[in-house]
Amino acid sequence: MEPEVLAGVIGFGGAVLGAIIGGGTSLIATKLSLSHQREQTNSARLQELGHAATETALSELIELARFLGTLRGAVVTAHIEDERPWITTAGEHLKNAELAVARIPDRKVRDRIKIALDLTYKYRASGPRHFFAIRWVGEMANDMIDVLSANIRRDEMPPLPQSVIKAQRKSAEYEDRLRQRQQALIDHVVVPDQDAPGQPSS
Repeated sequence: MEPEVLAGVIGFGGAVLGAIIGGGTSLIATKLSLSHQREQTNSARLQELGHAATETALSELIELARFLGTLRGAVVTAHIEDERPWITTAGEHLKNAELAVARIPDRKVRDRIKIALDLTYKYRASGPRHFFAIRWVGEMANDMIDVLSANIRRDEMPPLPQSVIKAQRKSAEYEDRLRQRQQALIDHVVVPDQDAPGQPSS
C-alpha cells in the first residue's frame, strides 16, 4: 500500500475513532446533565412541598393558640374528668397539624415536633382542672410554632424549652401513678374459689 494511501486510511480511522469517542462523551455528558436536572427538580419539588406543609401546620397551630386564648369561665374551672367541647376543637387543629407535619421532608423537624405533639394528648397529666390542660396544650403548641417558624427561616432548631421538659416529667409521673393504681386494683381483686359453697360445680 502506498504511503499516501496508508496515511489517509490512518487519518480517516483516527477521525472516525475521534468522532465515536467524542459522540460517546457527549452522550454521557448529556445523560449526566439530565440526571442532575432531575435531581435539582426533585429537590426543588421537595422543598416546595415541605414549605407548604410547614405553613399549613403553622397556620393550624396558630389558630389553636388563638382559640385557647378565648376560653373562659366554667370551661376553665371544670374538673379535668368532665369532658368539655374545647378538647374536640383543639383535637381537630392538632390532627390537621399532624397530617401536615408528616409531609415535611426533614426527619429532624418531624421528630422534634413529635415530642410536643405527643405531649398535647397527655393533657390529663397537667392537673385537676381544665385550666391546667389548656395551659399545657398552649405551651406545647407554642413550642411547635417556634420549631416550624425556625424551619421556614432555615434557622437552627430551638432546644427543648423548660415547659416541654417539665411536661415530659409530669407525664411520666402521671403514667407511673396510673400503673401503680392499676396494679393496686389487680392486687386487691379477690378471685372466687371454684370449690367455695354456693359456687356452681363444673
